[in-house]
Formats: sequence, C-alpha cells, structure tokens
Amino acid sequence: MIQSNDDSSLLTDMIYGSLFGECSWQDFLDRLAQTSPGGKAALHYHDLTASVAHVPFMSGFSQSEVDQFMSHFASVNPWLPRLDLVPVGQGLCGDEIVPREELIRSEFYNDWLKRQTGCETSIGVSIIREENRTFILSTATSSTDPDLNREAAKLYTQLAPHLKRTFDFIRKRDLFAPHEQATQALFDSIGVGLIYVSEQRKARRWNKSAEALLAADVPAQIAADGTLALQCEKSDAVLEFLTSRNGVQTQPHTAIVKGVNQDNYRITLVRLHSDAFTEFLEGPTVAVIVEPIVATPLNERRNLLMQLYKLTATEIWIASSIASGQSPREVAITDDISYETVRTHLRNIYSKLGVNSRVGLVSLLMR
Repeated sequence: MIQSNDDSSLLTDMIYGSLFGECSWQDFLDRLAQTSPGGKAALHYHDLTASVAHVPFMSGFSQSEVDQFMSHFASVNPWLPRLDLVPVGQGLCGDEIVPREELIRSEFYNDWLKRQTGCETSIGVSIIREENRTFILSTATSSTDPDLNREAAKLYTQLAPHLKRTFDFIRKRDLFAPHEQATQALFDSIGVGLIYVSEQRKARRWNKSAEALLAADVPAQIAADGTLALQCEKSDAVLEFLTSRNGVQTQPHTAIVKGVNQDNYRITLVRLHSDAFTEFLEGPTVAVIVEPIVATPLNERRNLLMQLYKLTATEIWIASSIASGQSPREVAITDDISYETVRTHLRNIYSKLGVNSRVGLVSLLMR
C-alpha cells in the first residue's frame, strides 16, 4: 500500500475542515487509519516526566485498549523515553526509534501492542513539544514492511505543519474568544479579578482588575515562572487538583482570605468546561475569581434597593445572583424555576433600574 498525493491532499483538507466544522477530527482519524494495513490511529498527549498518556481522539482502538495503555502500558512503552530525540514534525516509523529486535522483547509489545491491538509497530509524528510534554499523531499498524512504513511516515511529515498551524489557531481562538472578553469586561466593571489558570497552575491570562489586585498584594500571586499560588492552603490544594487532568469539580470552591493589607477577599475556583480539542491541547482551565469584600455588600442594601427602585424580593435575589457571577440558567437551576421566568424577571429588573445589560446591572448594584 503506497501513499499517494491524493491521501496527503485529502487529509490536509480534512485537517482544516475539522478546524472550521466542515468535518470532525474523528473523520480525519478514521481516514488516516485507512492509509496503513490494520491501521488504528490516535491523537494523544504525553507527559515525558511521568510517562503519563492521554488519548482523547482515536480510531480503531477499543476503549479497553486505550484505558490499559493510559493506565499502564504508556509507562513501559520503549518509544516514549526516546521521543525527545525525535525531531518535531518528522514522520517516523517505530523501528527507526527502537530496533525491532528490542521492541519484540518488551512487555509493551507482547502484552499490549501485539496481543491486544493485533499490531506490529506504529508510524507517527510529534506535532508540538513543550518542555516535558509532547503531542503526537500516530497509527498502529499490522505491517512489518519497512519500505511501506517509511513511505507512510512521509505522509505524516507532510501533514505535520498543517496540524501545527491548526493547533496554534485553536489556541489563539480560545485565548481571544469573544465570550471570554465579555466575561472579563463584566468582572472589570465591578472590580473583581479574573485569572484563567491552566495545567501545572500556569496563569494564562487575566483581566485588568486582577492585574491591579495582584499589584496590591492580595492573597494570590503569580510567580516568575508564571504559576499561580494562593495564600489559603486549602484553596491552593484545590487549585493543584483542579489544574490536573484528573481533577473534577461538582461545585465551585470558595474561601474568605485576609490579604497582606488586612482586607478580606473572597476566592472562588471554578473548573471550566472546554471543548474536547481545546482541553486536549491546553489541559483543564480553572477560573480563579478574586473578589474584594466591600464594606456595604449587596445584601445589606436590600431595603434601600427596594425603596429606590421598587424591586421585589424575588427581583433582589435574582439581581444579586447575577451580580455574583451566575448566569440566568444557573439562577433558574439554583431556585428550581424556569429559565423563561428568570428572563422575565430580568427584563423587569432592567426596566426598573434603567439598564440594558448585565454589565450595566452589575455596575449599578455594586456602587
């Protein structure tokens, strides 16, 4: 099976089609797997310091095969320790990394690659390498023909720059997403700091209020290497967990912490739900919300708001919930009312307060 220019052209089109929604990454992997005998393809991520693998996108592998690979066989994979010697963007077959006579003596080959997947070797390419991690496109194949496998590796070399360009675009799209800019503006309008933290506690971006609060020695600091540290030990431990790929969250974590200036701050940690491919590239994203606790919190102004603006008790509660950062849908779920009911209340609130947006609402209520 010799790879043709048609394979390269079609797969390149599918890479960009996956980016813009004309097809899916699953379609791309399914087609790629067909270019090798008995092919089983995957996009995967490896932590080279801990021999940890994550395989969110695959074609041909069973879930059991992938689970066993991630839980054990990635750590005994003889190819992994030598990945840092492989040039990024160069397609290679496994025999060019580890001699076949060495591979077939390994636990990895005998107990997983051969016995479970029915394959003999793999063809792949490192697309991105960052410090101690690498992102790989690979296909396990039943072929032992070195010429055929080397020809397949050339296809991966041709695809690599297009994949790299696509991955970079996905990252930038995530970084400058309009909804994130709107969220940052909302928090800026009420003086609340918002810091997005990714895998290994790296602070990726933050709003203007967070920048001002960090300069004022709040109980959250970004170190020279870009990692975020929280003064509250419990919150710091929660952040460590949530920024790991195994971290899960059912409810936001909140703590009241005293800063260096003796002012109180509310620290809230929320693990965001990214699309699968963004999370594959960036790992988890945690929103760290740093909120100064002002002397006259909203609930202490309840009677004043009711008198001045004729808000009902329900409208005060909904307005307060929106001011604290909840979405209308979250308000509906919390109070067990319909989303349309919340929207009706919000329209009445906007009318009574003379505002027409959440930013305007929050700015007025938090004065």
